[in-house]
Amino acid sequence: MLFFCVLTSNSFGAKLIADQGVAKIIAQHDSKGTSYVELFEGFQSSDFSSNKEWNRFLKRLCKTEKVTETDEYPELCFAIGRRLSEGQKYREAYYFLYITLREEKEVYTSKKPYLALFHETLGQVYYFFRRFDLSEKHLKISLRHPGISEEDKIKLYNTLSLIYRDKADNKTSEFYLQKAYNQAVKLKNEAWTGILSGNLGYIALSKKDHETARKLIDFDYQVSTKNRQTNSQINALALLIELDLMENKLPQSTLKMMVFDSLMQDETNSQLWGLFYRTKITYYEKLGQYEMALKSFRKFISYKQINDEKRQFLNIQNAEFQIEFERKQGENTIYKEKKKTDDLIILGLFVICLILGLTSFIIIKQIQRKRRQDKELLTLRAQKMEDELHATEREMRALLSTMFDKNKVIFELQEQVESFEKNQHSRTDSEKETMLNDLQSFSLLTENDWIEFKRLFEKLNPGFFDFFQEKFPEITAAEIRLAALIKLNLSNLEMARTLAISPDSVRKTNLRLRKKLNIESLDDLTRFIKGI
Repeated sequence: MLFFCVLTSNSFGAKLIADQGVAKIIAQHDSKGTSYVELFEGFQSSDFSSNKEWNRFLKRLCKTEKVTETDEYPELCFAIGRRLSEGQKYREAYYFLYITLREEKEVYTSKKPYLALFHETLGQVYYFFRRFDLSEKHLKISLRHPGISEEDKIKLYNTLSLIYRDKADNKTSEFYLQKAYNQAVKLKNEAWTGILSGNLGYIALSKKDHETARKLIDFDYQVSTKNRQTNSQINALALLIELDLMENKLPQSTLKMMVFDSLMQDETNSQLWGLFYRTKITYYEKLGQYEMALKSFRKFISYKQINDEKRQFLNIQNAEFQIEFERKQGENTIYKEKKKTDDLIILGLFVICLILGLTSFIIIKQIQRKRRQDKELLTLRAQKMEDELHATEREMRALLSTMFDKNKVIFELQEQVESFEKNQHSRTDSEKETMLNDLQSFSLLTENDWIEFKRLFEKLNPGFFDFFQEKFPEITAAEIRLAALIKLNLSNLEMARTLAISPDSVRKTNLRLRKKLNIESLDDLTRFIKGI
């Protein structure tokens, strides 16, 4: 719709505003593929409703995101800067030329064709700001660029000549002025030849070479008159009058002065008026009209003061502009560097957080895996211990069963012995011999059985025997063995047969144990022992 409005408004000859101009360029670029630079060249300030809109158009065009993303951006900014420079709007031009200087990669070494004119234009702008070293630097870069034209070399040589003149290096200034003049003659560029002839004529006049000076200055005067270059014509005429007065050619000088008067009638340039009255001073002094010379001197001083103030004011403005511009650019650079640093810090923090996150994730996974492995290992160990305890318990139960069986046999044998003793007189010799063989063949419960029992019991109840030996050293081995059997929850009969003693002996041993432990009831003794 915006593109349609732009086309509609232009079709009726309406003046553009900034946004319309930018939209038109973008639309034509998208539809035809024409470069932004070529499209810009088709626009003039007269196409816009006001100079303000024209200036807004130039800045909007350079700030448009679609344009700034293209490779043409630096060249487009240069094209805008050069247009402004050609209109002697050097301060406005400098803004756009600076963007090119900043945005163009390898601006000092690249062979892009437009960079030849870029360095020339930037050199001219720096000369306007009286930054002679920077001006000379860019002008010489432009001279070395393969894209510079032979015509443009004339202007480059001339500006270098002016730089060295302002730096009071007259010899180098004359060298470049002569190169500019020779280039203009070579290319048969009459306009430049005339201007440069006048400058060389001024140098010849300062060297008192009147013949050469007159020839060169007169040529400048003829060309400038022909081309209606009033400023050059006035400057050349003033030098010719000065030459006439030096050579006492008063009639000729009077005629020239009359032409001078006519040229100055509509002139508004204060510098030319200063030149005019300076020439009048010399003229009236030569004629002996000192009162008129004094009046001209006063006029000259007045214009000189005006020109000096203008020059001083311009220099101050230029200096302030440069300082303010560079301050803003410095702030922008600092801001961009800070933003870049902040972005790097943020990126660094993000990377660190990412690394920490990944590291934490890996560590957590490793810990979880280690815990699983430890848990599995503990489970295996617990299972192994449980299996070992079950095996130990089975071994101990088997041992107790063996001991119980042995002691059962002992009881039976005791009963047989007691019965044999009671009825000994009625026993035959063969029965006595059989009883003797049974006693000899029977293996009583040994100490090794209790050692094996203790070993297995300690596996199931570590520290049980040490507890009694440390806390109750007065308790006997028999009492400790009884305590161990109570821990195994055996009945009195089972304990009696295991220990190979009578149930009554078990009760007596139990009583002695309770006294030594200071425990009254059997239940309390059982709880105490099971709690060990």
